[in-house]
Amino acid sequence: METRRNNTIAPSIRVKDMQKSLDFYTKTLGFQASGKLTRKDGRIAHASVGFDSPLLMLSPVEYVRTPQTKEELAKNKLGVGVEFHIGMNGSKKLDEFFTEVKAKGITVINEPKTEFWGDRQFTVKDPDGYSLTFSEHVNDVTPEAWTAAFESAHQK
Repeated sequence: METRRNNTIAPSIRVKDMQKSLDFYTKTLGFQASGKLTRKDGRIAHASVGFDSPLLMLSPVEYVRTPQTKEELAKNKLGVGVEFHIGMNGSKKLDEFFTEVKAKGITVINEPKTEFWGDRQFTVKDPDGYSLTFSEHVNDVTPEAWTAAFESAHQK
């Protein structure tokens, strides 16, 4: 029997404090943790988080496995240039979810707003500066209307 695989991307992000990040994603955002790997000394070496399935993998910054050296990584601010778009897809109602997480003291970048392409969304920041945009589809928009709205919003 052939093993069935989903075509998904679960980015692995580096974080400064695994427990703080894991608490943020599970206690503040309500994600489920899976694949948690705890070392013999009690430190968390890896965890996956998401609503219904893993969306992000978290690893300590010192475990970077790229050609970039730890010294180079230490000079750069985490989260810069990285944004995550998370479709709610019925997991929760967007405005109710926003009210819940805002009450927990989360850093809000953008309050809920219905955008011209038909999604209602808001953006928050995680402890390492990664931007997380949560969205819920509310209106179907024709490609022509989408283009017209985009052009209108981005005129110089």
